[in-house]
Amino acid sequence: PPNKRDTDRSVQRGNERGYGRQAKPGETAGECHFSDYYLSTPLRSTSEAMATDAKEAAGVPPALTREVSECGPDTDRFVRLLHWLNKGGSQFPKLYLKYEDEDYRSVHTKCAVDSDEEVVYVPLAQIMTTEKAKSSAIGKAIRNSGYVMNCSHSWLACYLCQEKHSPDSYWKPFIDILPDKYYNMPIFFNEHYNKHLKGSYSLEMAATRNRQLRQEYDGIIRRCPAFRKYHYLEFVWGRLAVITRIFSLDIGGRTTDGLVPMADMLNHHPTRQTTWGYSDRKKGFVMTTTRKVGAEEQIFDSYGRKWQGRYFVNYGFTIDNNYEDNDAVIHGSLSEDDPQYSMKKRYLGGWSSREFQPQAQWNRKAKDLLAFFRTVSANAKELGTRPNFNAPVSIRNETAALINLEKSCEESLKKFPDSLQTDHKLLKVNKWEDSNHRNCVIMRAGEKEVLMWYIKLCQEGRRLLALPYEQLAKEAPAKTQRFRLYYDAVIEPLARGVSRHHF
Repeated sequence: PPNKRDTDRSVQRGNERGYGRQAKPGETAGECHFSDYYLSTPLRSTSEAMATDAKEAAGVPPALTREVSECGPDTDRFVRLLHWLNKGGSQFPKLYLKYEDEDYRSVHTKCAVDSDEEVVYVPLAQIMTTEKAKSSAIGKAIRNSGYVMNCSHSWLACYLCQEKHSPDSYWKPFIDILPDKYYNMPIFFNEHYNKHLKGSYSLEMAATRNRQLRQEYDGIIRRCPAFRKYHYLEFVWGRLAVITRIFSLDIGGRTTDGLVPMADMLNHHPTRQTTWGYSDRKKGFVMTTTRKVGAEEQIFDSYGRKWQGRYFVNYGFTIDNNYEDNDAVIHGSLSEDDPQYSMKKRYLGGWSSREFQPQAQWNRKAKDLLAFFRTVSANAKELGTRPNFNAPVSIRNETAALINLEKSCEESLKKFPDSLQTDHKLLKVNKWEDSNHRNCVIMRAGEKEVLMWYIKLCQEGRRLLALPYEQLAKEAPAKTQRFRLYYDAVIEPLARGVSRHHF
């Protein structure tokens, strides 16, 4: 199914939907007003907006009464959206939007829904696709300028900027429900939040994202004068709206990106409840349940398995207990003083240093990590046998590699000012300044947990490698432990005197 794809073009929407809390009067600690970043002219005066909202709210069709009643402070905006979707042919008769709090919206069922039941249909006319963006006035101006986008998401971002400033835009009801701020996105964090992330690779990831956005914007306005009317931070707003809501669709045999109203409101859950895609036969986007969902339950989509940094930096939220997919940065280097420096560097493909970002499990990334440290730790005799460092070489070499890997993990841990125990205590007490503070702690705790897992792997691996083979079986880890895969692939064969070159 199309939603099984897990790339940067696939489902990329934040489960808080970008609705950051409003800063309270006089707030100083951790305040982060999007007005500091996004400057735009209101499309309507306050009196015009109130008059229009009252008129539209008074004329809500009976079929939409339930949807509107649960929208809380967002009622006026969602009335206009639902009118627009209903008029355009979109269908979601068993779902309604619910206001949970100022940071969280959700989609719920009005009644019990069976498995394999269509719950959302949005016709092509109401899907904002990359092709529509390219064929718009601003899209044509950019294409004619000769500028080549670095990221395909920029087409839709530029189109959103154009349409946001057009009072008569067809897309106005949809654009009006998009967040006007992204308080929860790390690229907007100030020093107050960044201090909670000291040592985390998410800081560099957010800085890189900021540089990429700036480069894209500067490139566009350098070649296309028509886009200079839009502020840089309006472009950033557009890019964030896209990355947190986009679907990858196959329309008529061509892959494209699209913003799909209503479907983009479903929040993330690791256990998939829906599948989706574009139906050429129905000429629209179709979302179908994969299991039964009870009445009044929140219905979820899954954004796919991702490492915590992607959830955090791309979407502005973190996943609790994301143990299998949390990762951390581990640096490895080959000393220029090493007597076998030249030979080892050739084994390493010309690299003398590497940065790894593995999860806490024995997979391809972990194997590449150990291969590097086996190479760095090899002696002249081992190099003389022309070994395959992707496989265990010897007990001596594996022990040395584990010692050096543990040192590198310890160096990464030292970059964090707070201990993992401190993070776990904070998570247990569960009292936070706001959701950003909690996300920062979950992010950094996940990295430390990965580093601690590798440190324990190194320590336990060395202990087991020092045991006589006859005693090893009694000390073997349980088959349910993640460490068991490393034991079976490396420790047990080495202890038997067998080196496997492919495992």
